[in-house]
Parts: sequence; C-alpha cells; structure tokens
Amino acid sequence: MSAATAKTKKIVLRADDNHEFEVDEAIAMEFGTVRTFFEDNPDATEEPIPLLNVSSKCLSTIIEYCKSHLAFRARDSSSSVEDEAKAYDVELVKALDNESLKEMILAANYLNMKDLLDMLNQAVADRIKNKSVEYVRRFFGIENDYSPEEEAEVRAQNEWAFEGVDPDDD
Repeated sequence: MSAATAKTKKIVLRADDNHEFEVDEAIAMEFGTVRTFFEDNPDATEEPIPLLNVSSKCLSTIIEYCKSHLAFRARDSSSSVEDEAKAYDVELVKALDNESLKEMILAANYLNMKDLLDMLNQAVADRIKNKSVEYVRRFFGIENDYSPEEEAEVRAQNEWAFEGVDPDDD
C-alpha cells in the first residue's frame, strides 16, 4: 500500500446514538481503542467501528481535538506551536460545562487517549481546587452521608481545611 493511499483511507466510527463519522485513518488511530481493534483484526471489514460508550457530541469534539493536535504535531515542535496547542486546549475546556467535561473524560478513557484524558482530568482538578466540600459533592454527585453532628465534628477537627475556600461557581 502506498503512503498516499494510507493517508486517504477513511474509517467510519459509530457513536452510541448510531451517528456515524467518517474520519481519516490518522485521526481514528489517535484513539487507542480503535488502533488496538485494527491491530487485533488486520482483516477488518469496512464496517463502522462501534464506540458504544461515546456520545456523538463527545465524539465530534474529540475528532476536532485530534484534527487540531495532528496539525500542531505536523508543524515544527517550536515553543510557539506548543503554546498554540495549549491555548487550544484551554479554549476547549472553557467551552465545556461540568457535565460535558465529565462525559468527555469517560469518552477519552474509553477511547484510551492518554493525553486528552490527562488534560481533561487536570481541568477537573483546576475546577474543584480550593472549593468547598459542598461544591465538590455537587460536582461529582456525591450524597452527604454524615449526620449534621458528625459533619460539625469533622469540620471542628479539621478547621484548617475549610479556611480560605474560594466561593462556589454555581
């Protein structure tokens, strides 16, 4: 197979809602899950690759992320290109609400995309950094299982942990 043919090969990805995306092979191979599928099934047919744990909204965003990062890597590895890639990542995360961010993390994990997963996890860490316990509980959907007395006791024993907390965003 020639290099030109490999560059233009298309792969169809099917999201969990049956929406299909036709992408260049280079983009699909950014997904560790898809790459492993083709390594394990070299005779794979032209059937769409089902990505059962990824919504079409997330898949669309992840495809755009891959296109951008492939373009950044195709250029030189100067600090200005790295700065552009970081700026792109910052804007991507800014555009995501908390629920979308968590959904993207699950999708990046399912697709085995370590760099994207690391970046999204760092975004969550940045969003909950120095926030109240109540905010973090709401962010992750964690129910408070302490009685009011137990919570007051824990707060009294660990007062330092509740000092200087930033105001909640919501």
